Amino acid sequence: MSRLLIPFLMMLLPRFLPNIIRYFMLVWRLTFDRRVNIILRALVPLSLVYVISPIDLIGDRLPLIGRADDIIIVGIAVLFLVKLAPPHVVDEHLGRAAPSDRPEDKDPSQVVDGEARFIDDD
Repeated sequence: MSRLLIPFLMMLLPRFLPNIIRYFMLVWRLTFDRRVNIILRALVPLSLVYVISPIDLIGDRLPLIGRADDIIIVGIAVLFLVKLAPPHVVDEHLGRAAPSDRPEDKDPSQVVDGEARFIDDD
């Protein structure tokens, strides 16, 4: 099984590695960004402390879940951090432009160009 799995993973690694690095950098930046709630910022470091600690919520009695509970908890912490962080902060760290609220950008055919000048009543 591993003879087939390792070459397959090595074939897919160059395709997914840039996205994995970008996501890791996003989590790193959100963890240290003061605009994100302190509770959300604490989730990932606390989950990493859980991984390092010998205490397990789910023992190794359950064959598959017992061994993967560390990965599940870190994944949930990262998911909560990214999904519950303010969207404009996440977009800024990903390098995406914020959506515009200007009417010119929504429907340019409905905008009329013009000039204005002030006339004194004196």
